[in-house]
Amino acid sequence: MIRANYRVPSVDAEKCRACLKCRARNACRLKALVQFEANEMPYIDRELCRGCLVCIEECPFEAIQVK
Repeated sequence: MIRANYRVPSVDAEKCRACLKCRARNACRLKALVQFEANEMPYIDRELCRGCLVCIEECPFEAIQVK
């Protein structure tokens, strides 16, 4: 599969607080921010993310960044 070079962010484990109501997850229209269990740190599914970076703006702990 050929894919465009999107700027896919990642979750910083040291800053993430694994919020039960993660604002960044709720803001992602593509549901690319995945969290399976409560209190588990989410991750960004690189196949779903299209690099809109709205998750970065929504996380109050600055735990999502593009490196």
